[in-house]
Amino acid sequence: MTQAEQSATSLASTQSRLTDEEVIQFLSEDPEFFQRHPNILQSLHIPHENGPAVSLVERQINLLREKNASLEKQLDSLLEIARENDNTQQQVHRLIIDTLSAGGAQETLNMLTEKLAENFNVDHVVIRLFADSNHPLKEFDPSWLINTQSARETLDEFTPSAEPLCGRLQPGQLQRLFGQHADAINSSVFIPLRKGILHGAIALGSNDEHRFNPAMDTLYMKRLGDMIAAALLRFIN
Repeated sequence: MTQAEQSATSLASTQSRLTDEEVIQFLSEDPEFFQRHPNILQSLHIPHENGPAVSLVERQINLLREKNASLEKQLDSLLEIARENDNTQQQVHRLIIDTLSAGGAQETLNMLTEKLAENFNVDHVVIRLFADSNHPLKEFDPSWLINTQSARETLDEFTPSAEPLCGRLQPGQLQRLFGQHADAINSSVFIPLRKGILHGAIALGSNDEHRFNPAMDTLYMKRLGDMIAAALLRFIN
């Protein structure tokens, strides 16, 4: 009789003298023990919290089913994220082409406002460029500009690191960005624009509170901001 078989034979009689740690250590050192003695699996029963005891084999099968269900759910979630990322990438790609095809500064800004609302399914889009009387934004309509000092305070208040900010802003912040539409905004994205002497911001506002949330990946938003800032910089003399 082998040592493992002797251990199996004496396991029941010595169980009272073995600690949990010793049993765990024994099974860890001999992982094929139950393969050589499958009858033991059928005789072992695990109590259920919500039902009668079941054999260890049944319990293992149930655990595997639960694990598989959990993995399938995680896979579905990852696939959904991948689809969303692919869709976002396509939207950004189309927007880059449209932006580069636009003629002047005014046409570019009008196009961006329309396409951002359409491609990203948002209710309100605000684009503001920061300038003062000495700033060389000659081709930009004054309606797109706000005072540099106030703008710097706004930019630093929202995102001093120049990273996009997703989620729900404070009422005062929403008011400064969306004005009369602020009360209708339940989720938003704030995208800083910083390229050379051009500073500004884009704010996307949605009436849907679930449209944007703080856990969202902002990589595409940051790339979008970099692209738009570079495109607008062309019109600064």
